[in-house]
Amino acid sequence: MYLSSSPKNQCPYCSGKGYFQLLLGGSETCSKCQGTGVTDETSKITFC
Repeated sequence: MYLSSSPKNQCPYCSGKGYFQLLLGGSETCSKCQGTGVTDETSKITFC
């Protein structure tokens, strides 16, 4: 098994791609990073 590390500022919601691939075709811009693929909020993720 190989583990790869991601950049600290990579958006955790879209994996740094800036978009989500939709199941029925097409894509949607990530609302958390506004399509940039990077965010400064990676350390602010909270789990309930």
